[in-house]
Amino acid sequence: MKVHNTVSGFFEERSKITSKIALVPTMGSIHEGHISLIEKAKSYGETIIVSIFVNPIQFNSTKDFDTYPRSLEDDKKILQNLGVDILFCPPAEEIYPENFKSYVKVKMLSDVLEGKYRKGNMEGVATVVTKLFNIIQPNYAIFGEKDYQQLLLIKSFVSDLNIPVEIISSKTIRDNEGLALSSRNKNLSVSEKNQATEIINSLYFGIKNLISGEKKSKNIIILIENYLSDFNLIKVEYISIRDLKNFEIVEEINSDFVILIAAYVGKIRLIDNIIYRKK
Repeated sequence: MKVHNTVSGFFEERSKITSKIALVPTMGSIHEGHISLIEKAKSYGETIIVSIFVNPIQFNSTKDFDTYPRSLEDDKKILQNLGVDILFCPPAEEIYPENFKSYVKVKMLSDVLEGKYRKGNMEGVATVVTKLFNIIQPNYAIFGEKDYQQLLLIKSFVSDLNIPVEIISSKTIRDNEGLALSSRNKNLSVSEKNQATEIINSLYFGIKNLISGEKKSKNIIILIENYLSDFNLIKVEYISIRDLKNFEIVEEINSDFVILIAAYVGKIRLIDNIIYRKK
């Protein structure tokens, strides 16, 4: 596996590649969720590239950025064993040199939910992913459905800006208890992790009530909130039901939708979602 940490060094490498490239962008602390994305990438590209970059401009808290799990040397070993061809892991100054002043913003998607509660998050994601696409020039890029708003955001600006990359989505990977895999899970205590599994259970509870006949989104949201109120370590930040394609708020459920949630478990902020498609 070749490792590059400068844009100029990667450009030199990129000029030699003639095969189809599949990119898996990450912020490191590689786990089974990332591994599933890499395995999926292998079915699309002949050259597999992983990027590791903890993107400072998508964090709205210096403390959150500083405490985000980092394990670059361990990550390198995992990626090597997975057969990744190239790792691109630049420092912040390579991506955001002095006097950097250009940012990518997608109307609506940059301003709601994650964009509202984590100011600058979606703009930071759109900017760094655009830069990675420009630097790496992949044919395919693989993203997980766990960050569903991010997935739609990326699909939107790729289409609007005519970026020649195909976005491939991959289902959320969960542990045996149903907790969506996240690098942040490493920071959970045992008791926090036990309660964190109730986040997805609350969403299943919402879907169960939908199937039983409840069609009003506000009532489904209240049911989910009431379910989670029994768990003292969980503090809900938002619950939202959105159209699966255009991400508009759904009031009366009669089409494909996604329920999205952000909650603090202790001091750790987690997000999750459940996608529902009418058959």
